[in-house]
Amino acid sequence: MKVCSPLPLLRLLLLLPSFFLLHPHAPVDGGHVLVFPGEYSHWLNMRNIMEELVRRNHSVSVLVADASPSVDYNNSRDAAKFNFLVFKVPFSRAELHGLTEELVHFSMYESHVSSPLTKFLKARDWLRRTVGLGMQQCDSMLKNEQLMVTLRDAAFDAVLLDPMVMCGDLVADVLGLPLIISLRFSIGGVLERHCGHAPAPPSYVPPAPLPYGDHMTFVERLISTVAYVWLSVMTEVFWRLTLDQYYSEVKGQRAGPSYRHTNYC
Repeated sequence: MKVCSPLPLLRLLLLLPSFFLLHPHAPVDGGHVLVFPGEYSHWLNMRNIMEELVRRNHSVSVLVADASPSVDYNNSRDAAKFNFLVFKVPFSRAELHGLTEELVHFSMYESHVSSPLTKFLKARDWLRRTVGLGMQQCDSMLKNEQLMVTLRDAAFDAVLLDPMVMCGDLVADVLGLPLIISLRFSIGGVLERHCGHAPAPPSYVPPAPLPYGDHMTFVERLISTVAYVWLSVMTEVFWRLTLDQYYSEVKGQRAGPSYRHTNYC
């Protein structure tokens, strides 16, 4: 997965609102940005970035599933600022929202009295169902020829992605567009470390969800290191069994003797 493809520095500065090297009121040529928003608080975070992009004369298009539980693409106030591209998915808004409610309920009311085995089984079941819906959404984007033609014809300059959205990076790759991730997101920082090469020394940066700070005891540093290794191995195995194969198939690299397996990163 490519976190950001090479572009001239000036072009990136024009596209990224987080780079404040430009004067906030300086006139710029507007770019066209494709946005993959996350849900709930992630959507609120993304909206702030999108509004800043619009304020700086950029055009923002938001690709969102019709089952999104938090992105109100029929909101007239937002529709006046952003162009919503809505695609259909084979699951309901209630089904997607129900998974989030299950996770929040278990985390708040059951996790602290559950055995490690119960926590593991609950997490595995929740992840399995979440990834299942995510893969259906991937198909709804990447195997929708009309949608992909629309995205190609729109001539976007860059993709702004909330990493909560599965396959958003793959869409950017297929379109040949630079990818910008809006926030750190993954458990153990595996996505950011393995794909984005973000520095994360285990003695000073404990992986989520460990509740440590940057000043750790020897035992806490040991736990932090073991957590990094364990989460990395688990995630890499998961990628190899699911997403690697899917990415290879979408990129069409299974045809002929020149087939080359594609890694998620």
